[in-house]
Amino acid sequence: MILKLRPSLLVMVLSILFYSCQKEYSLEGNVVGGTAVFTFTGAPGTCTNAVVGGTYQAGTALGAANVVTIAVNVTTVGTYTITTATTNGISFTGAGTFTATGPQTIILTGGGTPVSAGSFSFTPGTNGCAFPVTVASGAGSGTAVYTLNGAPGNCTGFTTTGAYTAGTALGAGNSVSLSVNVTTLGTYIITTNTVNGISFSANGTFTATGAQVVQLTGSGTPLAAGTFNYTPASNGCAFPITVTANSSTSVFTYTGAPGTCTTATPAGVFTAGTPLTAANTVTVGINVTTIGTYAISTAALNGVSFAGSGSFAATGPQTVVLTGTGTPAIAGTFNYTPTGGCSFPITTVPGAVVTDFLQCTIDGVPKTFNVNVMGVQVTADTFDIGGDESAAGNTPIFGIELVKSPAVTIGTYNRYTLTNTSTFCLAGYLDGVSANPWLTGLSPLSQTFSVTVTSLTATRIAGTFSGTIYSDPIGSTGPKVITAGSFSVAY
Repeated sequence: MILKLRPSLLVMVLSILFYSCQKEYSLEGNVVGGTAVFTFTGAPGTCTNAVVGGTYQAGTALGAANVVTIAVNVTTVGTYTITTATTNGISFTGAGTFTATGPQTIILTGGGTPVSAGSFSFTPGTNGCAFPVTVASGAGSGTAVYTLNGAPGNCTGFTTTGAYTAGTALGAGNSVSLSVNVTTLGTYIITTNTVNGISFSANGTFTATGAQVVQLTGSGTPLAAGTFNYTPASNGCAFPITVTANSSTSVFTYTGAPGTCTTATPAGVFTAGTPLTAANTVTVGINVTTIGTYAISTAALNGVSFAGSGSFAATGPQTVVLTGTGTPAIAGTFNYTPTGGCSFPITTVPGAVVTDFLQCTIDGVPKTFNVNVMGVQVTADTFDIGGDESAAGNTPIFGIELVKSPAVTIGTYNRYTLTNTSTFCLAGYLDGVSANPWLTGLSPLSQTFSVTVTSLTATRIAGTFSGTIYSDPIGSTGPKVITAGSFSVAY
C-alpha cells in the first residue's frame, strides 16, 4: 500500500507507528503507559495526599513551579509515562522509571495557560485518582479591594525605573510604581496586558488601608522602539512606557525593495546536487540610515539559503555580501528574499544525474537506506519515503510519512501529537535484529522529531530530518537519536 518495493516491511513500520500514536492518544488525552505496573493511591476517587504546587492564574502560562506530587503503589518496576487530559487550557505530564516496588510518589509537571478562574479536576488515565487545581482570576485578582489612582483613565502619580531598549530583555531594574487606594485588606495580584513583547505584574498583601504604592516588575523583551500603553486589569489606569531604539543595531533599506533587487550580483557556480562553498555568494545593494550591526538571512529554497552579518560604520549607499549554504536540489531559477528586503534570482545548473538516496546518522553511526529507495505520493496530502540498508532479507529499513491537508508542500513537519494532527510526520525504523520497531509520536514523550521538505517538484521530493524515535512498546529498548538525515527520491 505504501511503497511498491518491500511493501510489507515498510507498511508494518508505518502502520505500527500510526497505531501506536492512536493508542497513546486514546482516552481523550489521558495516558498511562510504560512497562511498570502501579496503582494511584485513592483511585478511582480523589488522590490521597496529592500536593499541588505553584500559582495558577487565568491567562498566565504555567512554569516549572506548577507541579503535582501524587502517591502511587508500585507492584512491578519499570518505566512509566503519565499524561492527563487538557482541561481549562492546561494538562500535567510525567515520565520516569520505578526501580523499586511499594509506596512511592511521582511528580507531574503542568503545561499550558489557564483559560478561566475556578476549580478543575484532573485524572491521569481512566483508572487514576482525581486531583483538583484551583485557578485564580486574571489581572487584578485577589481578596483586597482597592482602586488605582487615575482609573479608568491615565494613571496619576506613577513612576518608572530602568531603561527600555528594543531587543534587550527586561531585568529586575525595570519596574513601574503605581499609586493605589486600599479600602479592604487582603491579597492582590496585578498584571498588565502584554504589549510590544513586555508586561508588568505584582502580587502581595495589603496590611493597611488608605493610599499606598505598588511596584510592578517588568518582564519580556521589547520588540520595537516607540511609546506603548499598559493597563492593569480591565478597570485599571493606563501608563506609558517609552522604548528606545538599540543604538548598536543598524537601520537600512534594500535597493529595489520590495521588488527585485536592482544591484544584486551572484558569484560562484550553483550546481544541482553539489554543496555550496564560500565562493557561492550574492552581493546586494543597500542604503544605510543608521550605523550599527546587521544580520541578514533568507529562507531556505531548493535546499539553499543565504546569510551575512557585520556592521556599518557609515551611512549611505553600500553593499553587503551574503554567503550561500546548503546543496541545490534541482536545476532551475529560484528567487530569494531577506525579510523586508528585495528579491534576487539564483540559477542552478543541472549536475550529474541525480541518484535517489535516504540517509541519516543513528546514535552516532552513519546509515544509508539506498537499496530499493523510493517515494510514493499516496494521495495529495500524504507522501511516503523509505528504503533498505541492503538487499538481505533481514536488512534494516527506514520509513517516513508526511501528511498535510490539503496537500504536502515545502516546509517543516513536526511529529504527530494530540495537538498536531493536520500537518505532521511519522517515522519508523527496523534494525533487522529486534522484532520491535522504533517510532515517532509516542505520547507523552517530549523529544521532537521533524522533517523539512526543501524541494518538491512534479517528479522528486527532497529534504532533511532529525529527532528521537522510541521502541514500541516503550522501554523495551532505549530510544535512538537521529541526526543529519536527508533524502532525495523520485516518485
